[in-house]
Amino acid sequence: MEQNYKRSAKKSSRKSSTSAKKKGARRSRASLIKRIVLWVVLIGLVMLVVGSFLFAFYASRAPAFSEEKLQDPIPARIYDMNDELVTTLYEGQERQLIDIEDTPTHVTDAVLAVEDNRFYDHGAIDFVRLGGAVLNNITDGFGSQGASTITQQVVKRVFLTADKSLERKAQEAYLSYRLEQEYSKDEILEMYMNKIYYSDGIYGIRTAADYYFEKDLEDLNLAETAYLAGLPQLPNRYNLYVDAELGTNRARTVLSLMRHHERITEAEYNEAIETDITANLVERSEEDRASSEPDDPEYAAYINVVKQELQTNDTFRNMEVGEALASGISIYTNMDSGVQRQLQTMVDNRDYYYNPKFQSEDFNMASTILDTETGNLVAISGGRDYREVVMHNQALVEKNVGSTMKPFLAYGPAIENMQWRTDHLIEDEYEYQPDGFENTIYNYDGQDHGTVTARDALRQSLNIPAVKTFEAVKDEAGEDAPREFAENVGLDYSGKADGDYTLSFNDVLGGYESRFTPLQMAEAYATLGNGGTYNAAQSIRHIVTNEGETIEFENEGEEAMEDYTAYMLTDMLKGTFESYGSADYIQMNGLNIAGKTGTTSYSREDREEYDLPDNSAKDAWIVGYTPEYTMSLWTGFTATKAGGETSFVGADEHITPQWFFRDVMQSISTYNGQDFDRPDSVIEDNGALAVRGSEDVKSDDTSREGSRNAQPAQTVEATEEPSEVTIEPEETAEQPTQETETSESAAEEETEEETTEEPRTSEPSTEEATEEQTVQETIEETVEQTTEEPTVESSSEETVEETQPVEEPTEETTEEIDEAS
Repeated sequence: MEQNYKRSAKKSSRKSSTSAKKKGARRSRASLIKRIVLWVVLIGLVMLVVGSFLFAFYASRAPAFSEEKLQDPIPARIYDMNDELVTTLYEGQERQLIDIEDTPTHVTDAVLAVEDNRFYDHGAIDFVRLGGAVLNNITDGFGSQGASTITQQVVKRVFLTADKSLERKAQEAYLSYRLEQEYSKDEILEMYMNKIYYSDGIYGIRTAADYYFEKDLEDLNLAETAYLAGLPQLPNRYNLYVDAELGTNRARTVLSLMRHHERITEAEYNEAIETDITANLVERSEEDRASSEPDDPEYAAYINVVKQELQTNDTFRNMEVGEALASGISIYTNMDSGVQRQLQTMVDNRDYYYNPKFQSEDFNMASTILDTETGNLVAISGGRDYREVVMHNQALVEKNVGSTMKPFLAYGPAIENMQWRTDHLIEDEYEYQPDGFENTIYNYDGQDHGTVTARDALRQSLNIPAVKTFEAVKDEAGEDAPREFAENVGLDYSGKADGDYTLSFNDVLGGYESRFTPLQMAEAYATLGNGGTYNAAQSIRHIVTNEGETIEFENEGEEAMEDYTAYMLTDMLKGTFESYGSADYIQMNGLNIAGKTGTTSYSREDREEYDLPDNSAKDAWIVGYTPEYTMSLWTGFTATKAGGETSFVGADEHITPQWFFRDVMQSISTYNGQDFDRPDSVIEDNGALAVRGSEDVKSDDTSREGSRNAQPAQTVEATEEPSEVTIEPEETAEQPTQETETSESAAEEETEEETTEEPRTSEPSTEEATEEQTVQETIEETVEQTTEEPTVESSSEETVEETQPVEEPTEETTEEIDEAS
């Protein structure tokens, strides 16, 4: 019995132990679940706290809530130099705004059905749609589906970007809450319908109705209404002018949503589905479609400059141009509206030139007119039929400048640093090899003009004297003297070739990296006419904000050179328009005017490929100035075709820009007799100009030849022709990789060509030299160049036959630089 009892006790003990273990396991599981729940809750709380801090941080970085930005855009007004209103700028098409109380119900129903059907039932954020979007974003990736309410879309368009980042979403939520605190639902819906984008520069549903269908909102049929309501999702894709089928399908999607949300009946849906939404679509060509162009295209190029200058001011530096222009600002400019209209009208006039090639689509031109003294931008043309939305402003596009560079890399630095007289003697040669190069250069006519004065060498654009002057400056004034002189007048080489560029003889002749814009060339030459003070061109005088604040645009001049340098160069450049000067064909009687002509020509390879005459050029320049105005003019071709069809061929065509220059400058000038003031630092010595106190002032010097009007001993008819330059086959050790053809103009033969108004009965001067042609091969060719008198305003004809130098052929061993387009 005792044993049996003991056994029973043991069995009971085992059962109790098993039961205890089970209870312990249950307690452990319960405890684990509790711990997990606690951790989940804790993590959730931590995430909530972190999320709250992160949200607060992002919200603190949100753009300021501005009621001004919420207002509908106020167009900018542009005033000319006389404070006369010349044009009004709208961001896109001129907007026609709606009042929500007057908006037809079927229009608001369509917008709400496709964009935010529960708009009037939820707050700033629709958490029902947000939940669905979150699930989709988890499965398909962040940003795959949005749940933006109309309120959020207004905030995004006004204050934020389209970036799908967590920060931007947090800021959107915060600003949406603020918006709904400040405005009613009706007011927010009105904002949305006035601000939404409808492609082709169209903003606002009422503007879109007029643009696409020429209808008021109340006259739209249901299908047209559905199309406009659905267009903003992908405006450029659903645009009926781009893809009518996609646009139609989008309208049907909206109609389905309207039916689904019971905003239209089944009968209305069926009728609308069968309606052709293109039936009333306004016919528009590609050119007719709306853009951000102003209503007055003659001002487009000037306004293009205004927009760029606007962002240089601290007040507008960090604003989008569109935002600034839509804020109701009034922009007071330096534009002479009469001159601006005249300039652009003349550029657009294809009948101005008699030659058909200058009436073609391949020909273009660009011009800048400045106030010589202040640098104020008087007028600018960006090209024929310039439209900002589709074209480059050609006045702001860099091009090789040809011989117009010689004053700034050769003769200007020589006067500035070595105080050369205007009759400083330079030995010309038949051919010349620049220091450190194997290249051989020639003057355009292949002649040796003997000893010439600096005045005549510049006036006639002789290549060899210009290069020798450049070399003399580097030897005597320092290697960087030419570059520094050019940079002082805005012709900066520091950024060329990624900042690792060394000037060469070819830059003096307008090749290699001597590429600048017509605006920059006008600024540089205006410096000469302004006594050596450089002014950056300025279009804006001041701006008055919509709140009445005046913001001044300052423009201080900088001393770029000594006054004697500016005056002596100007005096030398007057010869361009005098007898035997490179632009003496155009008569500028009554104006004290100075300037320089220039052309750029083709590489040898291009001449051979397109069968171009040796005296053909692709760009022709003239830059000139009076004490009143400075004008630069570039003319050129946008395509190269065989036989010179799109080239300046011969003297008659090379002088193309000169006629235009003459007509504009004579038309705008006041003829007040004003001349450039000679500074006290300049004296006239033995018929030439010299720097007062310089070592070269010798009144009794009878050995010095050449007064201002002296002519070289060896002369031919004053006509600029392409220069023939032969490049020897090897580069020097100093520049083992130096390429020898310029980009853009190829600088292989940078040419200038002018002719005279009538046949000469007296001894003519030496022809104006042209930019030299660098060719990576020696050549043997004889060129017979014939020049005709222009038929414009001339009844006389003359021809000049010239023989180019002959060089023994050698093996080609180097590669030319590819010519830039």
